[in-house]
Order: sequence, then structure tokens, then C-alpha cells
Amino acid sequence: MRKRIRDYGVTFGDFPTGKNNLITDVPGVRVGHYTLIKDEPSIARTGLTVVLPHDMDIYDFPVFASSFIINGFGKSIGLMQIEEMGTIETPIVITTTLNVGKIADSVVSYILKNHPDVISLNPVVLECNDARLNDSKMRWLGEEELFKALENLSGGMFELGSVGAGTGMVAFGFKSGIGSSSRVIKLSESDKTYHLGVLVVPNCGRRKDLMIKGVEIGKHFEDEEEPKGSIIMIIATDAPLIPRQLRRLCVRATHGLARTGAKSTNHSGDIVLAFSNSMKIPRKHASLELTYIPDDTDLFQKLLDATVEAVEEAIIDALFIAETMTGVKGRKYEALPVGKVLNLMKGVIGK
Repeated sequence: MRKRIRDYGVTFGDFPTGKNNLITDVPGVRVGHYTLIKDEPSIARTGLTVVLPHDMDIYDFPVFASSFIINGFGKSIGLMQIEEMGTIETPIVITTTLNVGKIADSVVSYILKNHPDVISLNPVVLECNDARLNDSKMRWLGEEELFKALENLSGGMFELGSVGAGTGMVAFGFKSGIGSSSRVIKLSESDKTYHLGVLVVPNCGRRKDLMIKGVEIGKHFEDEEEPKGSIIMIIATDAPLIPRQLRRLCVRATHGLARTGAKSTNHSGDIVLAFSNSMKIPRKHASLELTYIPDDTDLFQKLLDATVEAVEEAIIDALFIAETMTGVKGRKYEALPVGKVLNLMKGVIGK
């Protein structure tokens, strides 16, 4: 069983993590996976991951949200309405590129089960391409698989690494998967605390560019193929923020990504999505009392800074946890050699 990077004494930044150092440390957030690994009738190394912003009915109680497109070679569904209206009204699903349409249709089916009168809906489905390991043209995933992931939602611990949407992912020439991290931001003048969590699906980066805590790890390895992938980054918080501010968090995710050495390529779909579950917005409300953290405060700056830390750690965690996998056409992607990496990092471990 592979360990997370913090298990080796490597920390990132100044803020404390939440209880499990996961996006689910944000109260109410839940995560569920469906993983498919099989060799007949063709090679399947794929899956999907669901992020539910809170434990109430998301259609009845949407939440504020925003997004940022770092590079737009992506096939995501639902971002346009999020940017127009500033809310999310369905579970967020991450999956493989050619399954986006089927999963979006499945999200509609899920909402219609409890809301049969719905005639307009904005399913949110994000993607990375797992075709280096998965026979993606088979489009293995649909309604049954989505419903199974929704049945397995957890508000506490959940699997990381080569599971769910991370099953067939490759980053920096090594096997990648699901990564996650969290931060706790405490107000110095009170006992009030806020949480910020991140979930990432890294499928990007050149091996030679990999950096961990400023150490140029990648240059110590023979480089592999040119990157063909993307990255999805989900940011969750219980701090009361409005869509404009959530977009500012999304932009700060680029700083965390850059710290790992990743660079967007011409054919990358690098997408950030952020939401706050502090305010559940009743669909049938007559009015809503809007309270949010002002931009020009120490607390908001801390949320920006915490985003950078959590994104960087989550990406590296995805590499530390993922295991070697062989997939379609016999392609094999090795797990990050942790021992060699830690040896290269001797001077920064514990700092």
C-alpha cells in the first residue's frame, strides 16, 4: 500500500490541514468513485468521480460557484451556465473524455428521479483523457456506473490514487490518479474556522519538468513521451464567498499547478471549478440575505494562499499514491519511484 507524501514528513505551506487532509474536510462535501478495470472484451482502465457540494438536495439548494479555464482544449459540460448564473445545481462528475455526453445524460436521469417536473437542467461533467491506458472508444460508463458512485458517496475518508476518474490517468510520465488536500483557516480574533479543500485529477506534465517543493525531480529521470493530457481541479470551501471571489480562488490554483512544474500545452484541457457551500440557495426563495467575506481582508487573502498550498500538495499526492498500471496495447506506466524521489528531497523534508 503506497503512502501519501505527508506520511514521509513532507509538508506544504503554512496552514494546518483538516482532519483527513481531503476535500471532504469541508463540512457537507461528499465524494464517490466508480472504478472499472477489466481486460475483456477490451481493455478498460477507467472510472468516474462524483463531488457533491453538500448533504442536502443539490437541485433544491444550489450553491455559489465559478470556474477558470487555463487552457480550453476540453470537452466539459456545464461551465457556461456556471459562469452566467454563478451556481451549481447538480453533482459534479469527473470522467473520461468520450464518456462526457453519456454521463451528462445520466446526471439528468438522476435529478429527474426526485424532480420529475424538471424541464431545464445544467449537468456539470468534467473530463480528462485516459486513452493511454483505456480503450476509451468503448465508452464504458453510463447511468448504472454513475448511480453506483452516487450510492458510495462519503463525507469522510475516500480512496485516492488509481480509482474513479483517476484510474487511467498519467502525469509527468508516471502513473497518476486522484489527489486531494485541505486547509483550515482560523480567524485570529475569534474561534471561527473555515475549511478549504481540493480534489485534482492530474493527467498532465512533462517528466523532465516535475518539481516537488522546489526540487527539480524530473531532471533526474530519463524523459518520456510528450504530454497529451489535462488537469481538473475542484476547490471547495465553507467560507461565505460569492461567484466573483470563487473565480479568484480558481485563478490561484494556477500558482499551485505551476509549483509542480506543469505547463499547459496546446492540447490540454486545464479546468478549475470552485464552490462555496456556506449558502444553500433555496430554488423557490423570495429573497436571500447575502453575507460574504470582503475581499480586502486578511481572511480572504488566507483563502487565496491556502488554495495554492492545497493544489500543489494534492497534485503531488496523486503521484505518490498511484500504482503502476498496464493498459491498452500493453502500455505500462510506472508509479513514481518514491524512494529515489525522497532521496533527492533530503534537504527539504520536514521544512
